[in-house]
Amino acid sequence: MRAFIVFILSCGSVLGGDSGIRVVTTVKTNAQTASISTKDVFTRDGQTNLVRTARTKAGAVQIRIHRFYHEGVLVGDYVSMPDSSGFTTEAGSPYSVSFTFWPSKDIRSAVVGTKEGIVLDAFNCTNGIFSPVESSELRKANEVGTDMKQLFAPEHVRKTSPEDFAREAEELVGRHKDK
Repeated sequence: MRAFIVFILSCGSVLGGDSGIRVVTTVKTNAQTASISTKDVFTRDGQTNLVRTARTKAGAVQIRIHRFYHEGVLVGDYVSMPDSSGFTTEAGSPYSVSFTFWPSKDIRSAVVGTKEGIVLDAFNCTNGIFSPVESSELRKANEVGTDMKQLFAPEHVRKTSPEDFAREAEELVGRHKDK
């Protein structure tokens, strides 16, 4: 079995104006099995945050694996095949990974965070393929999260009248609606 490296691509910027995200893609073909393997390694500010691999045969994806990292630590992975999919988190990781789904039950996104709820990285998913969100989106998510944490802090909820709480919630929505 002889594999050929067909293509190596290094992009300076993957998404819009977000210069912190880079990707290196390697494609290998295997003539004996008539398959193509693709590996995309994404980095944010020099740190690997997503390794995406896929194997295709006769133009159909056989398997796709997404491995999510933070600070060199594997946090979890998402594996999909034509008839099934699933995810695994790494035992003992200091980080959490969570997934959201559309009402159709298709995967929508993944978030890597701390156990305290700080968003460290996030990934959108389109047609079963994850890609990192722009750094500006991470900043927005953490701003909203900080405000939510303050609003729903047990001590704050106890000391705030229902009317004031409703007003503060509306202000929070207003502050973050256009961000």
